[in-house]
Amino acid sequence: MDEKKLAESSKIIRQAISEGIIIKPKPNVKSFFIKKAFDSIAVAKRLLSLAKEESLPAEMWVINASYYSMFFAATALLAEYGHKIDSETGIHKLTYHALVHYFVNEDKKIEKHFIEEYKDAVKEAEELLQLCESKAKTLVSDFGYEMSKRKEFTYDLGKIAEMRKAETSFERARNFVQIAEKMVK
Repeated sequence: MDEKKLAESSKIIRQAISEGIIIKPKPNVKSFFIKKAFDSIAVAKRLLSLAKEESLPAEMWVINASYYSMFFAATALLAEYGHKIDSETGIHKLTYHALVHYFVNEDKKIEKHFIEEYKDAVKEAEELLQLCESKAKTLVSDFGYEMSKRKEFTYDLGKIAEMRKAETSFERARNFVQIAEKMVK
């Protein structure tokens, strides 16, 4: 993720804040959405299994359920830090930009999470910081890729999801949800 894209996300979120689109979440939003994230990843896992074991053409649905598990986990993560997107249109892209703005650009909360998790295992702080920054950017990039992939395989005529893409979506989502869960506890 390049610096231009990072800056663009912050600009979009600052505009959303000024327009009142970013608000404080209601109580229990975090737990509601983290449960939905786990429910969605369980569905994705089952669909992936059906696609492999019974040749059920479910790859597109694996991608969709995987993406939604990430979306719900991102919503829980934003709620944990006092942010909710109050918009019915463009909420998926705004969620992506909010992740970039709040967790990569502004407070580097994803990086802090990795620092806490790995501080005992890694001796050199400089190596750790590079690792954390890379992982934070990867997590947010994964969300962006899956958002695009969900749209492509759900709405573009002639696009057929492949097993390899479904497996990648599932692995990205599982990793994203696990990290979000640790951060919201």
